[in-house]
Amino acid sequence: MTPSSPRKIPVHLLVASLLFSAKTASFTFRQTRSTVMTSTARRSSRLQKRSLVSNVNDATTTSNQYGSMKVAELRALLRQRGLAVSGVKSVLVERLTSTSATKLPSTINNDDTQAVINPQPKVKRARKKSALESIPQSKTPSQAPSAVDCLPRTRELQLQFAHKDSDTNLAVIGVDEAGRGPLAGPVVAAAAIVPTNIAGIVDSKKITKEEERERLYEELIACPDIRYAVAVVSAQRIDEINILQATLEGMRMAVEGVMSIDSEKKQDNEGNNNVASAERNDVSYVITGGGGTINKAADESTKSNNKSCSYHALIDGNKVPKEMPCPSESLVKGDGREYSIGAASILAKVTRDRLMHEYDKKYPEFNLSQHKGYPTAAHMSAVREFGASPIHRRTFAPLKHMEFDDDGKIIG
Repeated sequence: MTPSSPRKIPVHLLVASLLFSAKTASFTFRQTRSTVMTSTARRSSRLQKRSLVSNVNDATTTSNQYGSMKVAELRALLRQRGLAVSGVKSVLVERLTSTSATKLPSTINNDDTQAVINPQPKVKRARKKSALESIPQSKTPSQAPSAVDCLPRTRELQLQFAHKDSDTNLAVIGVDEAGRGPLAGPVVAAAAIVPTNIAGIVDSKKITKEEERERLYEELIACPDIRYAVAVVSAQRIDEINILQATLEGMRMAVEGVMSIDSEKKQDNEGNNNVASAERNDVSYVITGGGGTINKAADESTKSNNKSCSYHALIDGNKVPKEMPCPSESLVKGDGREYSIGAASILAKVTRDRLMHEYDKKYPEFNLSQHKGYPTAAHMSAVREFGASPIHRRTFAPLKHMEFDDDGKIIG
């Protein structure tokens, strides 16, 4: 048996074997290099972890230091570093801790701490004064009361400031009324020039005690430099032209009365002709007061500087009467905003209340002193029982729906 000859390896298998060996060697080399690199990376990572642990310990220390500070102090430090200051305390601490690499708490010097604890106060910009505020005010207590003492003179001062370069002296008249709503009695309008400030002058409706209104009324009319006029418009006139027109008419009459106090035609307005009384049967009339020696002295100074006197009326409400004798303007709720109108409201209210007390003596069955003519339940019950008196307003409901005989008794 003859020995077999060695098998020949095909060339393509030999080439494939060589290529496989080369690839294996290359893979082994790469694997070895990767292992070396991984070992180096691990060593570097361990070093980084050690550094990180150290930094974390430092950061923990930093966080603890920041955590013991107040929010205002943290925000002050953030402002110094140009960082945002919004967020809760934990966010502020984290924001400061993240920047500890550039500025650690250990670098916070005493000056920074002092600046945080005692921050510099903000400098407020000076507000520019308005034209009204630039008006020089009197330093005397009677001429410069606080806002709590009495109403301000806001519009009055504005008008006088605007009028300062004029060739006349300006007097501002406050105008108000009392008694538009009652079922009985007159409507009363008052106009007043009151240069003196009196503590307690506010809207008469806010003064609930009648004794307090009486006291302020007496103080007002006792002022030597006051000028005032009160117009009384009867129920008869109210029924003729309606309550609104009667009120506006009374306001106009009162302003005319104030402006004519010093005129010769008013010199005879004295005695019984210058008193509001329940005994007067006038459809409407005006009483005046004031214009004493101080006003005469003021008139002398007016003559010396060749300036005459002009007037401007401030009227409570939203309507200005027709044919006013001077420039006028309305102020909604002016009796609670302007001193002169508040003073006029007290003069009107007290005058009417006094009249109703007198009417109560003439018509005691209606108890007018208690309700002042307003349509309370007791008042309406008395009307149904006794009818209507001569001072009842027949055009007011429910009286306008009733029929009366000549004696005021209800028919039917």
